[in-house]
This record gives sequence, structure tokens and C-alpha cells, in this order.
Amino acid sequence: MLPFIVGAAVLVGVALLLLLPPLFRGSRKQAAVPADADAGQAETALVVLREQLAELEAEHAAGRMDETTYRRSRDELERRALDEGEAGAATLVAAPSRYWAVVVAIGVPVMAAAVYLILGNPAGLDPRQIAGEQQFDPQQIAGMVNTLAERMEREPDNVEGWSMLARSYVVLEDYAKAAAAYAHVAERVKDDPDLLADWADVVAARDRSVAGEAEQIAKRALELDPGHPKSRLLAGTAAYQRGDYAGASAHWERILATVPAGDPVVASLLEGINDARAKGGLPPLSAPAAPAAPAPAVPAAAAGQGGELSLSGRLALAPALAGKVKADDVVFVFVRGEAGGAPLAALRFTAGELPRDFSFSGVPRMAGDSPVPAKVTLAARVAKSGNPSGGPGDLEGRMAGLAPDTTGVALVIDQVRE
Repeated sequence: MLPFIVGAAVLVGVALLLLLPPLFRGSRKQAAVPADADAGQAETALVVLREQLAELEAEHAAGRMDETTYRRSRDELERRALDEGEAGAATLVAAPSRYWAVVVAIGVPVMAAAVYLILGNPAGLDPRQIAGEQQFDPQQIAGMVNTLAERMEREPDNVEGWSMLARSYVVLEDYAKAAAAYAHVAERVKDDPDLLADWADVVAARDRSVAGEAEQIAKRALELDPGHPKSRLLAGTAAYQRGDYAGASAHWERILATVPAGDPVVASLLEGINDARAKGGLPPLSAPAAPAAPAPAVPAAAAGQGGELSLSGRLALAPALAGKVKADDVVFVFVRGEAGGAPLAALRFTAGELPRDFSFSGVPRMAGDSPVPAKVTLAARVAKSGNPSGGPGDLEGRMAGLAPDTTGVALVIDQVRE
């Protein structure tokens, strides 16, 4: 309230500074000029000009003055008459006085306050009156959205406007209209995964299910950006709703791999992953460990150790087996010691990603701090049963006798497990 009053007072003061000085100066100047004398002089000048105009008319009528001279002379007399008339009028105006200056100084603030009390909102100056006041009610928002919709019907190619309309419908929770608006934008913008993910999200809200149209839209986004987190999350949810728990976990694990350890989202994401893994008969996943300081180098010859596990290469599926897999089948790639035993480390993909590169560099060790053997076996399995330990019908590939730091390995899944 105080800032408003101060601002209003400053504006009134500025207005008075512009109005009052001329009034005071005018009264001093006019005091030295006899107004009656000025009026008499102006009247005399006008009488003389009228007589000259009459003579000019007579000369022209008698033919003693040509038309051009007549018009020029008449214009000159009319101009002089106008000047004398203005001068006379100026002397007839009442001279400003200190009286009027005082009236203005008092009247302007009083009138400003009166006008505000009549036309303004004095209650708005009280913070208690405006506390908690909402800017727009739902009816006003709906009216503005309808106005925007009518405008967009006239501007079908206004992508930004249609996107705003879609988001506005989401605010109103009108998911059917929001989905239609996103579909309109998607017809004109073909390569924006963010747009497709937002569209899929709205369609899922409309249908109360991700499986179906929403999943297909999310897959279109993943074709543009395989690492798009929102689309990957929706695809995993769709798989979960279909009962494909291994596929859901695989989608969500790819998101987890991009989240820094210690981020608050890790806990909720890991909870969803382990729920899917439990329902799919898979072992639970541990939380990713925070990055540790690099361990000192260990000589490769020490106690049969093979050094750091950094095996890398490319994994592919034999063309003859292509018809036996689905895009969302789970693929495990793991490294064991040449003598067998538990896997030292493992990776997880989906069959739809093959062929693809892989690397065990930096992958958390499943065997803890046990030493890496000098020779290891690399194996890959398409787990049709969803069980990482393998079962009949699984597709496999294997290479043995590899150093743990071998690069450029070409592993092919080319066998069917009996």
C-alpha cells in the first residue's frame, strides 16, 4: 500500500511542477501591460484594414486592377486582419494570477483522490483484502483456451500456437482434445522426440493405459533418440502392463544407467525395476555404487591375474536365427573365467538393438574383489524364457580363451539351446 501512495504523490507533484510555474510567471508579466490599451489598438487596426479591403474591392470592380494583383492584395489584407484579431484575443484573455495557481495546487490532488475513490478500488490497497486472491478462476482459463482454439482453427500451420493449445488442454485435464492437438502438431513436425513423448503421455492419460497407441508413439520417439528417457519410461510401462516384466526392466535399466549415483530418482527407479524383475523371475538389481577412486595398477603377472576387465567388441545375431527373436527379447552378455563359475560381469540389452557394440570397461564386477583370470570366456544369450541362467529354446553364442582386455571381439549368437 505504501509504495502505491508514494508513487501517486510523486506523480501529482510532477504534474503541479509543470502547471504552477507558468501561472506565477504569467501574472507578473501581465501586470505591466494595460489590457484596455492593447484592445483599443487592435480594434483600430482592424477598422483600417476593413477600409483598405473596401478600396481594394472598388479598384477591382472598376477594372483598374488585374485579377492576379487583386487576389494577392486581398490575401495579404486577410492575413494581416487575422494577425490583428489573434493579438486582440490574446489581450482579452484574463491574465493568470496567483489565485488560480493556489486553486490548481489544491484542486489537482483533491480531484485525483476523489476520482480514485469513485472509479478505483480502494480496498485493493489493503493487503488483507488481496491476500490469497487468485489471478484467474477455472472459467476464465477455459474461456481463454476456447479463444485460443478458435484462433488456431484459422491458423492450422501455427505449430507454436497448437503446441500451446495442447498444453492448455492438459492443464484443463481434457486429454482427448490435448491428444488431438498434439496429433495436429506431429503431422507438421516429424523429427521431435520430445513432442512425440508428450503426445504419448497424453494419449496414455486419455486411454488410461500406455499399452496400445501411446506405446507406438513412444517407439517412434525412440527410433529418433534411443536414449530419450521419457519415451523409454513409457515403453517400459507399456511392457509392464502387458506382463512383459523382463522387457519393462530392460527399458528402465537403460534409464538407470544414465542417472548419476546418489540422485534421488535412483531409489524410485530401482524400486520399479526390482518389482518387474521379481514378477519376471529375475534376481534383484543392486543400487549403483558411487564412483570410487581409481585402484592402483596391479601387475598382470601377479598370482594368475589377468589385469583389468575391459573386454569390448560387437555383438550380432546370426541371420538364420533372426526369425526366432522378438525386438523386446532380453539379451544377456557376460564374462566368466575360463574354468567356469559365476559371471565376473554382465551386460543387458534387447534383441531389437542388435547388432550393437559392447564394452565391459567400467561395468561393476559381480564377483566383488576377486581377481580377474588371465583368460576368460565371453558368452551371449537371448533369454526367451526371461531367465538369465538359461533354458531350452534360448539362443546363444560363445568365445573362449580371451584376454580380459581384448578389443574388437566379434561375437555372434548362432546356436539354439536344447
